[in-house]
Amino acid sequence: MNNLNKQARLAADRVDPSVGFDPITILTIITQVLPFLTSCWNRNDSPDPAESKANLQAYADKNPQALLKRTARRVRSESDETMTKLESFDIARAIIEQALSADDETVAACCAEAPEGI
Repeated sequence: MNNLNKQARLAADRVDPSVGFDPITILTIITQVLPFLTSCWNRNDSPDPAESKANLQAYADKNPQALLKRTARRVRSESDETMTKLESFDIARAIIEQALSADDETVAACCAEAPEGI
């Protein structure tokens, strides 16, 4: 889980402090959602983790709003805190930006670390 945890911390750093949640809460949410994001593209679109980032990028290019809404819904469902849609969108953007900025090797490692059944 080292790669996932590192990527979660990097994504948490991208969240605007005005969201209003403490850093531990944000990190906890991201740690729960990031494996979902990496594993869903791996499992549903390709058995090859190396293709996950390309699949995610293609989806982000074709329908960025759908990706944002889907990720924000997951953020809200994983959070123990009550949050607005705007807050969940801010956190979702950070997760997506981090996932898309990671190199292929890191994405493949995150996919391998993601728990089964997410």
